[in-house]
Amino acid sequence: MTTATSITPPQLKRLQVLYAQYQRSSLDADCGREGRLEWASRVLARPVASFKEITVDEAIRMIDGLQRALGVALPKKPRKRMSRRAAEKAGTEGRSDQKHAETTLVSDADIRRIQRDLDALGWTQARLDAWLASPRGPNNRRVAIRTLGDANRVHWALNRMIVRAAKPHEPKHASEEVPF
Repeated sequence: MTTATSITPPQLKRLQVLYAQYQRSSLDADCGREGRLEWASRVLARPVASFKEITVDEAIRMIDGLQRALGVALPKKPRKRMSRRAAEKAGTEGRSDQKHAETTLVSDADIRRIQRDLDALGWTQARLDAWLASPRGPNNRRVAIRTLGDANRVHWALNRMIVRAAKPHEPKHASEEVPF
């Protein structure tokens, strides 16, 4: 008989898989059903006759404990999804074929994205400012990044540099090839 607070089928499966992994990596864990139920009774400080009688909250606690014991990374909180319009604006603002006429101010997340790009390239803020002020900068020599469009242009340009830096050097001419 299941109730609203009984363990869910995905939790049950996850708990059983994690316990089997724990049992293989531990010297003191019993591999049989009785050993599993004894372990659950010890962890929950109450008798457990079947994993199906464990509540959702108890299952969460047990799964988290097993994941910590095994060194499994705990899942991150899901990101909040953007609305369709916000996602469209984030992807097209700053392009010549921009879909929306209004301008969005740059956010902290956009600045953090550019900072991650700078870290990947090993650039300092001074080098970024010099590049933005140069004729080769993406924002027509404007150093200030004020809008989402400015941030997108800078991010896309930095991202191209990161991709190029990650690719191995390919010789342009046959004479550049080094025989092995």
